[in-house]
Amino acid sequence: MNKLVTGAVAGAAGIALLLGGAGTFALWNASTEVNAASVASGTLSLTQASAGSWTDVTNGRSAPLTAAQLAAYKIVPGSKLQFTQPITIAASGNDLRADLTYDAASVTGSLTSYVKNALTVSTAAGNTTLPSGVTAGGTAGSYVVAPVTAGSTSAVLTFVVELPSAVSDAASQGGTLDLSKLTFTLKQRPIA
Repeated sequence: MNKLVTGAVAGAAGIALLLGGAGTFALWNASTEVNAASVASGTLSLTQASAGSWTDVTNGRSAPLTAAQLAAYKIVPGSKLQFTQPITIAASGNDLRADLTYDAASVTGSLTSYVKNALTVSTAAGNTTLPSGVTAGGTAGSYVVAPVTAGSTSAVLTFVVELPSAVSDAASQGGTLDLSKLTFTLKQRPIA
């Protein structure tokens, strides 16, 4: 009986080796290569077209400020300064929509709770015409960017810093507002 079991085990092992171990057991299969073309991704970028500039626009003024003048400028309740930044927006892609705004966290300092900031987008400083592919967003200071045929569009971002005349808190005196890392953002919206 023992020889019979040993022989059966050896025979089964031999059959298993013949069927699967050497790769000789195969079923039919087939494949074909097709030319399904290729798919490309779009683009979304926001770049500075040239250096930005500051202007004192308090009470309707329009006085450009040099870097030295800005460094020496001390705002008081009622002061209003305007930063103008020419940019290039590149947006391409099916179903692409992106929100253009500024990052409030990029404005720091002890005066952040006192000042009012506002962002506008236009084709040129001093006008209100929106650039091609840009529409007003759902809230003040937000805009929606869509692709344009040319692939990119020029725009001017105008960022206003105002210390309202109603501010009477003594804690606002001697404060600072750091705009050295002011960041404008362009973030894709989920496809609707």
